[in-house]
Amino acid sequence: MPPKASATASAGGSKAAKTPYDEYFEAFDKIQKRNPKIIGPMMIRGITKTRGEDSELEGLDDDDEEEEEDTSKYTAEEMAALRYVFITKERECHLDMMRDFVLGEKANSAILMFTTSFSYEIRDGFYEYRNMSWKQLKTPAEKFDSLFAYTYLLKMYDTWMHDNEGDMEEVGEGLAALWKGLLKTSDEKLGIDPEYSRPGVIALLDDFKSDLERADLEFNYK
Repeated sequence: MPPKASATASAGGSKAAKTPYDEYFEAFDKIQKRNPKIIGPMMIRGITKTRGEDSELEGLDDDDEEEEEDTSKYTAEEMAALRYVFITKERECHLDMMRDFVLGEKANSAILMFTTSFSYEIRDGFYEYRNMSWKQLKTPAEKFDSLFAYTYLLKMYDTWMHDNEGDMEEVGEGLAALWKGLLKTSDEKLGIDPEYSRPGVIALLDDFKSDLERADLEFNYK
């Protein structure tokens, strides 16, 4: 997450007016502090804009420019486009477990290389997840943490979408069915906040849907 901007004193001694950036993260921090289980945020969508002929992308999460970032330049509209999901310790554990589950033997490799066989592993892994692992999760919060982590990792390591020999439809359709049922549950039972994490998850699912559609696969989670 980018460093917070602080109000600076003017020559007259009064504090500078709050920028949209300041206002956004002031509200953001209040929500984060409200739940002691939260250990930090995960950015789902940052701010990107095209500048000049080089189509240079600039994001709030650009680590190379963190110290020099002029946060006052961001508009309220740009800040409103940010999407985050707050991560709890339990959610972090599911992310770690799902990385091992999705990558299998590759999880501990220094260099990740993917072939067509990875798509078979993803397909078979999904059947195992839906028919076995999913049924062992007892609470809506556990199901959310697990399915969020699984979807996030499937999106991250997405070569399976494009490098396959077919028969991948059930992965997208099956995941969508799990999400469709789960999202009907209240935020309280899912263990998420409605202000940031719910919109963040929806953004993740919309982006995942777009990725799948480019590979001629469906993901109708709504």
